[in-house]
Amino acid sequence: MKSLVLVSIGGVFGTLLRYFLGLIIPDDRTGTLVANMVGVALASALLVLMERRGITALRWFLLPGFCGGMTTFSAVTIEVVGEDAIGFGYLALTVIASLVTIAVVIPFARATIKVKQ
Repeated sequence: MKSLVLVSIGGVFGTLLRYFLGLIIPDDRTGTLVANMVGVALASALLVLMERRGITALRWFLLPGFCGGMTTFSAVTIEVVGEDAIGFGYLALTVIASLVTIAVVIPFARATIKVKQ
């Protein structure tokens, strides 16, 4: 039950951040891509932080809650196959950019976040 509450509260905050990103970046395609890349980068760094510092209590709040609420894979599918779809190139861009983000953020986070002694 505790994990359900943590995911729910984190999801509310992540969804609100996604909403505000949409106000700052009104273009749906760009806003979706930015939200997903920020979410992937944040989740990658948080995974390293939790791994290095032994923080598990916030895992449910931060990863499936906050990061899950902020990222918008359903919006990606709309851009790929929806009425005004731009095609599978957008999906490929999203997946490749996500993988590149992970490949950059995780080594950087591991180099900068020290293991808790």
